[in-house]
Amino acid sequence: MDTIDQIQVLVVDNDEDDFIVTKDLLSRVEGVSFSVQWAATFDSALTESRRKAHDVILVAYLLGAKSGLDFLQTVIAAGCQIPIILFTDQADHEVDLAAMKAGAADYLVRADLSAVLLGRSIRYAIERKRAENRILTLAYYDDLTGLPNRVLFLDRLNFCIANARRREALVAVLICDLDNFKRINDTLGHEAGDLLVREVGERVSACVRENDSVGRLDEGHNKNTVARQGGDEFTLLLGEIRNIHDAARVAQRILGSLARPFDLRGHEVFVSASIGIAIFPQDGVDADTLVKNGDAAMYHAKDRGKNNYQFYKKEMNATSFQRLSLETSLRRALEREEFLLYYQPVVNLYTGKLVSAEALVRWQHPDMGLISPADFIPLAEETGMIVPLGEWVLLAACAQNKAWQQAGLPLVRVAVNLSCQQFAERNLARVVEEVLEETGLAADYLGLEITESLMMRNVDASIAVLRELSSMGVSLSLDDFGTGYSSLSYLKRFPLDILKIDRSFVREIPHDNDDVTLTRVILAMAGNLGLKVVAEGVENQEQLEFLKNQGCDMMQGYLVSPPVSVADFRDILVREASGKGIGRLICGTCTEE
Repeated sequence: MDTIDQIQVLVVDNDEDDFIVTKDLLSRVEGVSFSVQWAATFDSALTESRRKAHDVILVAYLLGAKSGLDFLQTVIAAGCQIPIILFTDQADHEVDLAAMKAGAADYLVRADLSAVLLGRSIRYAIERKRAENRILTLAYYDDLTGLPNRVLFLDRLNFCIANARRREALVAVLICDLDNFKRINDTLGHEAGDLLVREVGERVSACVRENDSVGRLDEGHNKNTVARQGGDEFTLLLGEIRNIHDAARVAQRILGSLARPFDLRGHEVFVSASIGIAIFPQDGVDADTLVKNGDAAMYHAKDRGKNNYQFYKKEMNATSFQRLSLETSLRRALEREEFLLYYQPVVNLYTGKLVSAEALVRWQHPDMGLISPADFIPLAEETGMIVPLGEWVLLAACAQNKAWQQAGLPLVRVAVNLSCQQFAERNLARVVEEVLEETGLAADYLGLEITESLMMRNVDASIAVLRELSSMGVSLSLDDFGTGYSSLSYLKRFPLDILKIDRSFVREIPHDNDDVTLTRVILAMAGNLGLKVVAEGVENQEQLEFLKNQGCDMMQGYLVSPPVSVADFRDILVREASGKGIGRLICGTCTEE
């Protein structure tokens, strides 16, 4: 047992002489000091027990009109966690049995009592209670945050539902899931992720105020609960809210609290959350249904752009079921060879010559047909499937490009997009090297595209990875330029070859003055840094002429070609070999009469 400088003892006995005897025995216990308080009546003892100021309670069986057993049953029913030892004047098996069943820590006969026996009984009672509390903590509380876990959350939710049903009240369940949490783990490591989860738990807990619901009827309990379900998901229980707006106010407080930056050991990190809300009784009359519907609402919030909250609606279940089905299918899609690559050409703005192609993954689902990347890439990132999928894309693109070369078709570079999880992998360069070796493709004909925001998460680490890749001869492109966080001082440190102007800047040129100005600035900056520029999303001749006049090098977009299948891109290569390529036709450089 851990050392206790002084044990706080409450003696409940209506006989002062017996109290004095008990106190004297405690004074003779060796190795420990006792602070003793006396409660002479049943009611005063109840009052003292509620203060929770004692380590152990010694209670006499005879307390006038009521018994020590009555006291034991009453305080334990009220949630008292203090170990209680019952005294009797004579041994009675029935009383002994009743005391143990009621929750007594021990049962002692005064005639047999000694300082040694009493001291040992108290020590054992306190230690047993500590052991019980440790077990309860392991069973019902999350080890990382100290918050209730799913088991305790559901227990409290069931209690609130039963109480709200009797009182015809409302109960709210909020499912709160962090957005893009995997990026923190992948970029800064799991220790930083754990630290973030703990700090999020503290902020979310601070957002749940007592006035968001009435207190639990049993004194000493409150019906508001914040729990951690695991990973980066938290659940909130608001008991007996006055109206649904109470739940919305709490959700808004959480979003506002999380908007402040987190300091993860010197790294400033911003996170947001998606929150789903389900209300008893309209969204479910049992705990499982409420949690399930809150979960569906949370995923709807993610689909609506994240960093928002949504109330449950019945039609969300169909979407939730579809998502679950899609996730199950996604995990099997690789082994079933359901993924395929499409290729979008990149051409020189002045000659129209085909320069490269961007490899874009598509999913040919056996039942749902061709699934858009917008529907399955975010899911792959959330489930961790993006790393094996990304490696498959890299291998398939390199193998296909080598096959075109062996068929005597024009030599072009094929670019592959890297996800943040792939970029965070320590063995990325080795994976690329092994793929090139396995497929026989020269590094000159492989391009890797990295987004601005991905590269800026850990600048020094990003530079090291990019230098390693660049030294292999792989072309490096900064994708979606202009939408991230990079500045010129950082940009010149990265060993890049190409900047890709995001389609959002190209869409309205030459008619939008802001986009025109930004595009000119990007082109001038790239020229000063010696970088080539690809304009994405070029859709009409006006955009082409503007970009050509401003010195842009290459273009990619529907004006040239949408992403096409392997067979169709082979046709593009064949036409390119004949001098009649689609880029040449658009740019007016075709050799055809």
